[in-house]
Parts: sequence; structure tokens; C-alpha cells
Amino acid sequence: MTNASIPYPSDSNTELAFPFPALGGEDLQAYNTLVRTLYRCLHDNTGFQPFFDAFKHHFKALQGGILGLASHPQRMVYGWTFGYPEGFEEWYINSDLPERDEALTHYVKLPPRQFDSLLRGDTSRSILDILSPESRAWVEEAGMVDSAGMLVTRETGTNVVFIANRHKEFGPYTSDELLQMNLLAPHIENAVALHLKLYETRSDNENLATALNHVKKPLIVFNALGNVAQANDAAQALMENSKSLSINDSERLQSSDSQITRKLQDAITTCIVLSHKGILSPQTVFTCRGQERIAVCLTPLIADSAENNGVLAELFSFDSSLEPDHDRLQTLFHCTPTEAAVAALLAQGLSASDVAERKQISIHTARQHIKSLLAKNGYRKQTELVSMLVRALA
Repeated sequence: MTNASIPYPSDSNTELAFPFPALGGEDLQAYNTLVRTLYRCLHDNTGFQPFFDAFKHHFKALQGGILGLASHPQRMVYGWTFGYPEGFEEWYINSDLPERDEALTHYVKLPPRQFDSLLRGDTSRSILDILSPESRAWVEEAGMVDSAGMLVTRETGTNVVFIANRHKEFGPYTSDELLQMNLLAPHIENAVALHLKLYETRSDNENLATALNHVKKPLIVFNALGNVAQANDAAQALMENSKSLSINDSERLQSSDSQITRKLQDAITTCIVLSHKGILSPQTVFTCRGQERIAVCLTPLIADSAENNGVLAELFSFDSSLEPDHDRLQTLFHCTPTEAAVAALLAQGLSASDVAERKQISIHTARQHIKSLLAKNGYRKQTELVSMLVRALA
């Protein structure tokens, strides 16, 4: 169904004129169920997953979520997602795709509380015609036919977007479906606003601060928006002495190197998304200042109440000029002397290509050593192995 009567907005101040839909009995019942489910998410402290499930069922959505996007450049900084295959969010967050994502860019420019879709019910067009080559590859892989979304709220430096992609089996979203979504729009805005209120300011929880300070190693806890909730005294002292890490005025962890800051934010965002999925997959980012290196080991925090999910960061400082204990690595990680030498370099933040260059071996050989270390120790990902290597040598 073509919906040519609704023009695309020319700028963020343009209002779209949507007629009020006439809901039949089943649609009205479904609408009421969606609204109840949305607000129950806040009452039951379950995050947004129950609402996502209901939305997915009613609108035949394939995948999507609520995403917090930083501006200039457009980056994902937190989010609650549904329907994506394992590992997709991690790849997406750490890629440059958010900066060029046509759907997100379009929704950010919409007026708040106004759903729109890329095809707008026009079955004569293909979503592939309006996507860049970078987006087209994963859209074809997922079998996606259309995307609908809205700008939930526009805050200083951050845009919150709701997005719902659709599989080609069900065709593009119709104009009637978009009208129904627009009935939900103010409720989604209210629910997200209430949810975000839980994380707007740095936590003054004395119990959390006291608990962290009982631990002598440097620890930082991030909330579900990627902001620092607490940094214990040991972490504060390490950052003060090193000057390579700090907490900025927006309560975000940053490095003196802008590229490392971006890696830190992407890793924190990855852990936040994983925490909502109940996946305890760690990430490690290294900062350098002269011979000093700080390894920031990040682990998703999964709480009894979803709004208390977050990320735990352990900070390990070491001198990169000192030779790691290879015998200890061989004992702990059941590896050969050659594999221990590779493990030692991974623990200092080197990539597979860096290891190959340092050891003067082929990249294939370096990767084979890493695969052997993973297999011998039961890890699926290199990030898991690196986190454990850092902790073992700390």
C-alpha cells in the first residue's frame, strides 16, 4: 500500500500529519496490551524485553530496540535490543556503520514522538535502493524488507531512537501500522523518560561506594547509560597518577588519546547491551603513556532488577618494558613456551597482527597460536582470553 500523501520531513521542525486511525476490536485490544506491557516493564523492573516481545508479535518486527546515539559522530552509547543474532551488536557498535546508517539518520531528523518508515508502504520500491553498500550487505543477510522508527527524545549530545526492522516475509510496514505505532509513540516516550531518570545523575549510593572502597584494587562501576556510577579510591588514585585516564564532566571515562576514548566507549556500550541479554562476555581496552600501560577489563553486570544492570571495570597498571612471567602463563593456561610468549604479548594489548610482527611469524601462525590458547582453556573469544591473561599477570 503506497502512502504518498505523507511527505518526508524536510527538517527536524517539520510536523507530519497523520490521521487518527480507527481501531477495530482486535487492534484496539492489541494496542491496550502493548501499552499495559510497556508500563508494566517499569513496574516489574524487567527492562524493555516484555514490550519488545509484544511489539515484535503485533507488528511482525524482526529486530530493533531503543538506542542512545551520540552526535558528531553518530555512535551508539547504550541500548536495549531484540532479535539480532549473537555477536551482531558487538560488531555493529565497534564498526563505523552507525555513522552511515540511513535508518538511524532518518529517524534522528524526525520530530519527537513521530513514527515513520523507510518505504512508507510503497511495495514498488526496495529498501536496497536507498541503502549504502555497507548497510546493504547485512540487510540482505538478515532478509530485511523495511524499517520503522521514531525519535523518542533529543537530549544534549544524545538522541534516543526506537527502531523496528521487518523481515521480507511480511512486506513493508503499511500506513495503518504506522498510524497504530503513532498511538504508542507518546507512551514509549513516557516510559523511556521514566527509565532514563534512574540513570541521569551520578550515583550517591553510599553502600556502593563503601563496598568498592573495601576492595583495594581499582574498580569503576558504570550504569546502564554508560556513565560512571562510582569509582573507588584506588581507581581515583590510579587515574590521578597516570594522567592517561580520567572521568569527564559528563561522567564518562575517557583517555588522553581520542582513539582510545572511542574504543573505551564502544567496549562499555557492548557490555551494556550484553548485560541486558544476560551475557557475561568481557572486553579489554589498553591505554598507553610512555612505558606505562593500563588495562581496563570490562565485565557486564547483571542485576536482579534490569534497571540496575551496568558494567564493572577493573583497572590494571603495568610497565610494558618488564617481561611477563612466562612460566606462570604456561602453568595457568596449559600452553607451550611459544604459546606463552604469544599470550604475554596479548596481555600487553597487542593484536594478532602485532604479535606476528613482533615475533616475525606469519599472521596465520599467530592466529593458530591464539586458536590453540582458546581451545586449551575453553574460551570462545579472544576478548575473553585477553581479560583472563591480564588478571593472571596483574
